[in-house]
Amino acid sequence: MGLTTLQPLAYAVAYVTFFFGTASIFLRIYCRLFILKTWGWDDYIALAILAFSIVQQAVLHMFLYWGCGLHMETLSTVQQLQIVKWLFIEEVIYYSVHWVIKSAFLFFYLRLSRDKTFITLVRIGVGLNASILIINVLLACFQCLPFDEILHPGTHPDAVCISKLVLLIVPSVLNIIEDFYILILPISIVWNLQMSMRRKIAVLSVLAFGSSAVIIACFRLIPLLELNSSPDTSWVLGKMVVIAALEIQFAVIAVNLPSLKALWMRLTGGSTSGSGQGNSNQKGYKLSSMERKGTKNSALGGLSNQPGKGGKSKGSRGSITRLERDIPSTESEEELFRQGGTSLQMPIQGQRNNSRAINVTTDVNVRSMEKDEDNALPGHYIGGV
Repeated sequence: MGLTTLQPLAYAVAYVTFFFGTASIFLRIYCRLFILKTWGWDDYIALAILAFSIVQQAVLHMFLYWGCGLHMETLSTVQQLQIVKWLFIEEVIYYSVHWVIKSAFLFFYLRLSRDKTFITLVRIGVGLNASILIINVLLACFQCLPFDEILHPGTHPDAVCISKLVLLIVPSVLNIIEDFYILILPISIVWNLQMSMRRKIAVLSVLAFGSSAVIIACFRLIPLLELNSSPDTSWVLGKMVVIAALEIQFAVIAVNLPSLKALWMRLTGGSTSGSGQGNSNQKGYKLSSMERKGTKNSALGGLSNQPGKGGKSKGSRGSITRLERDIPSTESEEELFRQGGTSLQMPIQGQRNNSRAINVTTDVNVRSMEKDEDNALPGHYIGGV
């Protein structure tokens, strides 16, 4: 005797993945508000992801409630019509969830670099993402004319409908193309960071966690093709519930994962850029907390490697445009892209035994500014990020 129901599996996968996806959103909010204190546009989009994810979960629940995961011959006519109605609703919600998750990724990328070419590529991604949403929603809403044929198939003999195969495959293929674009986009930025190969690979691994959702989306094409040819719609949709739950919630976790680095550092005793302390027993200061005194163009505030010069030495004048523009150094991407190499320690005069030190945990590009004070690129981050 064959398998008669997929519902226990579908319910378990749908609600377990929803729990972890929702938990990642709340942890992200906690990290950005209370640890890093760097709330941005991508965090507002994360709140939208929470709303869309809840709606998506409700639709998956209604699929299962009306019999998806059971064989079609075991369902009543009312159940079959309800499944058709919820299938149309799911199409619109599913495309919208993809759009908002991809938007969160793209707006997060704007934190990573001020490079004009990179920003242009991100904006192209935003436009492509919006275009795909519009195309997919139009395909869903105008798949049949008159519209009532969508909700009550077969009741309008003169109805004109788009090919079912086109309707099922084209939106998924467009979403997969956008997924690959988003995954590839930050590779060059991370690869050019001044950090060890091991750390670059670790950072890329965090960002590439989203590839899991892309892989699941590719496997989603299999039941979509089956849905096109099989009359057992409710049974195939039971499989689709499992795959949709995995795909969406893995993507939700992936978009929140970079922001959770600060929480991981706090739990493991590491330092966060918002904490002001590291694992060292020495009490340290960060450049971001220093008052800018002395010369106009020196973000180091007059610190000099020559005693008594008061920071007027040519070699000590630094251009740290992030600080000059009052851009906070506690953003999540700095936690993610913490440049570990060497740290600069400068003893403070007057301390005898336990000398306090200035610890700089990021590599700083220092260059002469005497002849050309205004050549600093206003958008570049510390260390060339």
